Amino acid sequence: MRIAFVDHFFSWPPRGGADADLYHVAAGIQSLGHEVHLFVATCPQAIDRGGVDSAQLPFPATALEFSRRAFNRHALPARIRRAVDEWKPDIVFLCDGFFLKPYVSEALAHHRVVARYYAYEVACPRDHRLFKDGAPCPMNYLRTPDVCRPCALTALAPALKCHRLLSWEHEYVAARAFKPAYHDRLTRALRCCQAVIVSNSLMKRQLDTFHESVHILPGGVDTAEFTVREPEPRDRAVILMAGRAEDPMKGAQTLREAADILARERSDFEVHVTHPDHRLNTEHYKAIGWQDHAALLKRYAASDICVVPSIWEEPFGLVAVDAMASGRPVCASRVGGLQDIVVDGETGFLFERGDGQALADRLGALLDDPALRQRMGEAGRRRAETEYDWARVMEKHYAPLLEDLLS
Repeated sequence: MRIAFVDHFFSWPPRGGADADLYHVAAGIQSLGHEVHLFVATCPQAIDRGGVDSAQLPFPATALEFSRRAFNRHALPARIRRAVDEWKPDIVFLCDGFFLKPYVSEALAHHRVVARYYAYEVACPRDHRLFKDGAPCPMNYLRTPDVCRPCALTALAPALKCHRLLSWEHEYVAARAFKPAYHDRLTRALRCCQAVIVSNSLMKRQLDTFHESVHILPGGVDTAEFTVREPEPRDRAVILMAGRAEDPMKGAQTLREAADILARERSDFEVHVTHPDHRLNTEHYKAIGWQDHAALLKRYAASDICVVPSIWEEPFGLVAVDAMASGRPVCASRVGGLQDIVVDGETGFLFERGDGQALADRLGALLDDPALRQRMGEAGRRRAETEYDWARVMEKHYAPLLEDLLS
């Protein structure tokens, strides 16, 4: 079987979780015995689009370079169609892309197309996060286009007027997504797909009435990369928050509040956060800066507890899986994909988003009970191996999907 992947942002080395997911899925499908080819639309003028070093990839890749002007609703789909058609795939995975993605989907509709959504771009044209005024937004562009369209236009207007266009704003204009007719194009493009892949149940509910074959497929990890070791004896347990901690939606402020609450009564812990601002440091709270993958593996292994305190509807939550693969208990917000990853009371604890006191209570319970930390860490490792190891994800989810698509 020949499987093509099409992406508007892919970068390798990776810039984010979507890049890593595509890489592992493509490599995994190749390991199942299929031919794989990646087609990436690149634009050197756009600093937030990807760049592909094909020598570092285990599968063939073609970079289709566009000028910023040519990255539009006419030239982009036409060129992608020519390149993909020439390769003659059996299935096309249409991966990361913003407002121009429906045009590409329609251009490839004569193939079996699988649309992959990594965030809430179909539900939130404002910024794909479905988060507004400090809280999750209840709207859904697919169902409430007349509410979401002016909201997006109002939010994007300052950048549009000043021509400060990153790729989100650029595709918004190039796709004419501000027009009422764009909604029809998006829903029509969804119907062109044989299947849609999302990361959590909220995303599935958003799409359910617009497509009959929506699949929740998890991301994964290579569990062999993660070392499970006993934490070193020390006076202070290490509580780790990894990821883009400088992003307010990741919830570092909630962890800070929890740490301050705990510090009033105890001094047997230290919080380490991958935040770049060392001015935040206190006796019990340390900003340790950005960490690359190799450094993070060591940080996980040296930690006692991991926290994922996101306040938005985290689409998946790979850092929680990383922590479980390292054999560490996880305290995570009860949001998005995180509530599916962490089994409350078994592999860690869930708490309500933004509730510093609730997080402090869970952390206190873990700090008081090393045996509980060990049991939860061991349970998390088992769950990572059985549910989120890439080999298992391919066997359990992708192999059956490919079989269904060709049946």
